[in-house]
Amino acid sequence: IAHHELLGQLEKYKADHGCVVVMETKTGEIKAISNLGRTSEGKYYEKLNYAVGESHEPGSTFKLMSLVAALEDKVIDTSTVIDTEKGRYRIYDGVVKDSKWGGYGKISVAKAFAVSSNTAFAKIINENYKQQPEKFVNRLMNMGLHKKLDLPIIGEGDPVIRYPGDKGWSGISLGWMSHGYEVSLTPIQTLAFYNAIANDGEYVKPRLIQEVREGNKVLKRFDKEVLNSSICSKETVEKAQQLLKDVVEKDYGTGHKLYSKNFSMAGKTGTSQVISFSADKIYSKCSEKEYKFRHHGIFAAYAPYDNPEIAIGVVVEHGCSSSKAAKVAAKVV
Repeated sequence: IAHHELLGQLEKYKADHGCVVVMETKTGEIKAISNLGRTSEGKYYEKLNYAVGESHEPGSTFKLMSLVAALEDKVIDTSTVIDTEKGRYRIYDGVVKDSKWGGYGKISVAKAFAVSSNTAFAKIINENYKQQPEKFVNRLMNMGLHKKLDLPIIGEGDPVIRYPGDKGWSGISLGWMSHGYEVSLTPIQTLAFYNAIANDGEYVKPRLIQEVREGNKVLKRFDKEVLNSSICSKETVEKAQQLLKDVVEKDYGTGHKLYSKNFSMAGKTGTSQVISFSADKIYSKCSEKEYKFRHHGIFAAYAPYDNPEIAIGVVVEHGCSSSKAAKVAAKVV
């Protein structure tokens, strides 16, 4: 099912490549994983293990990590009101922009998360941590985001969480990190964090191998491995869970089109943009202006909401606009 749903979206949008991972919430057991890349003839096959090996900027899915850090440090609450600055927020010579022209006005942190306001999150993180940027990064590192998952597969991509003073760090770094730029994670690393929120804060290692056998004899068994028994407080987990639910259930949430009365789900959409050096025209459903860039459309979710059984992560790279990218990924779910 995972393979065919992914393939359908890739073919529809003539995307370059994509992946989907389905993970059992309580144990971390990988139930399904599919990676498909496009050939020059427009066909798809298992080209590379993108889910494990492709580290890229996670875009707005990283707002969950920023939210958890800010809630834990008590610099905000979900009811804190943020002025989205007419959709433009300047930090030195950089300008953070919202996808909605004119911004969202003054909104709560909860609504900022549901509508995925870049300016709100840049403002939250920059203004509360600019005097002590290491405090924000330390919080991310305390949750283990800078570490590989140490999976039993060769080629796991390196996560990138820069520290103040590192090469590439600048005065705009906090604002850009807040909404998933200047950081890098693989799809399975992002999913593992979302799964931890679904799992009431218990961060479990994705399990790809259950046991090694020789005939009927079990040589080695791989049990559930807990990387962090509690990535944050129970209070923060519960608030994060509610906000992820709002993304899907609220009519203004970026994931609302996935809402169904038949089952409950919580999740977050995201997009990251990269320059397409080839700028090829395989993206027939995109305008000439759009295909000069490629976008990673990302969606991370878990279901059912009340007692999560599975977490799902999807990434699709294609050339359409950022507003379409996350929707393409979400439709796989």
